[in-house]
Amino acid sequence: MKLMTIMHAASSLALSLALTAPVAADFNDKKPITFSVDGATATGYLKVVTESLNGIVREAYPGTDATYKPGSPAGGIQNIATGKSDFAFNGAPPEIAFALEGKAPFREALTDKFKFVMLLHEGLVVHNIATKEWAEKNGIASFEDIAKKKPTMRLAVNQIANLQSTVGMYQNLFQTFGISENEVTNNGQGTLRANTASGLDAMRDGKIDVMINGGFIPTAEIADLARGRDLVWLSADPSKIAEAAKRWNVKPINVPKTAYEFLKKDENTYAIWNVIVAGAHVSDETVYKFTKALYENDARVRAIHPTLAEFSLKTNAVNQTPLAVHPGAQRYYRETGITK
Repeated sequence: MKLMTIMHAASSLALSLALTAPVAADFNDKKPITFSVDGATATGYLKVVTESLNGIVREAYPGTDATYKPGSPAGGIQNIATGKSDFAFNGAPPEIAFALEGKAPFREALTDKFKFVMLLHEGLVVHNIATKEWAEKNGIASFEDIAKKKPTMRLAVNQIANLQSTVGMYQNLFQTFGISENEVTNNGQGTLRANTASGLDAMRDGKIDVMINGGFIPTAEIADLARGRDLVWLSADPSKIAEAAKRWNVKPINVPKTAYEFLKKDENTYAIWNVIVAGAHVSDETVYKFTKALYENDARVRAIHPTLAEFSLKTNAVNQTPLAVHPGAQRYYRETGITK
């Protein structure tokens, strides 16, 4: 009798547990999701790309609330890591490294606070241009010449919070070639820190001699600037460019002579990659559906901009960052057989 009672109790308990056990979520529905994207300027390339990608997700899941919050790359990572925003589309090597280390402008190490979702592109090309007037006056054709002659320059670079375009570009190059920013800019008095558009405007107005910043090949604004002001590209030894690129795990590239009318020959530089990252707080469902929507509409993604022309599951799921993959994205990658 006691044995039957025990068996009955055990059976009841098992049934109860079966009824109350959580069922594995099924994310393959059309229910809407809500998310915000942070970390870039209010206009320009990333605004266009973000709104286009968000539009694809909205169509995949009708009723989705996807918003864009202008800011800076470092600020975007800070916000997704602290739960103030959900995604950043322009995670780059310097921002990720500084965030993980808790290095300024980050106030603390953000380890495990944000995760990899997918590669966006590998095409933010470091442009090293100068006015022909300044270059000829100082006998400058290359970074090696600058290191040797130390000419005074009025230098346009990006804002401090844009680490990929400052730490990852001009600071990296100056370090590689042994150039002191203070020495060539009169202790910083000749340095203009502004976005790319402002730097180009200053060069157009004759207020800047050298600009080192990011852009895509070709950048229409630079081509337009060259029509009214004679420009030159600052050349560099390919081995030095490779050294600078290796420091941030990015690729050296060749800029063909045909890219801009002012180029006299092919030039060497490197390109920065950007990845889409999500805060660790973002639900698996949101990241899964976001990831699925883009890969299942990859032809539309490729049509958004030339930098996305190679977008595919095989290429863009590759994680070249030190970050863990967000569980929501990882689930999709496992289902599609990209990862185990």
